[in-house]
Amino acid sequence: MVGRCFCGSVAFEFEGPLTDVEICHCSRCQRASGSPFAAEFRVRAERFRWLRGEERVSFFDAPILNEPPAYRRSFCTRCGSPLPALFEGNPVVAIPTGLVEGNLPARAASHIWVSKKASWLSLRELPTLPQHATDPTPEANTERMRPLGLDQKTDRS
Repeated sequence: MVGRCFCGSVAFEFEGPLTDVEICHCSRCQRASGSPFAAEFRVRAERFRWLRGEERVSFFDAPILNEPPAYRRSFCTRCGSPLPALFEGNPVVAIPTGLVEGNLPARAASHIWVSKKASWLSLRELPTLPQHATDPTPEANTERMRPLGLDQKTDRS
């Protein structure tokens, strides 16, 4: 399987087996992803390789809180997209799910650090929220923007 960053400068491939997806709600994952959680799976390091752009991969190691390894966030220096996190000597590579092209042969297996979950996020309400195959209808968008005093459709593409 293959994956890439947002701008396409960095690409990688991996082979299974792979773990199911872990959804992490810790404050570090929230800050690093800009989202209420990070969703990642893991593969064996020897089954992962960069296809292009390895020179554009940079990383940030946050301070160790309890025990090594450090909390590492890898990213593309061109677009800022998160990238797989590799540690020298670590037998596994953590891969953000949103980077993978096509269908991922895994399932969401667990939520971790729910004690740090974003206060506005109700895991029980997620399945009940409206679902749209693409952007919401102009009417739904207008209703969503009403608290901001915006009654016109906004373009998010």
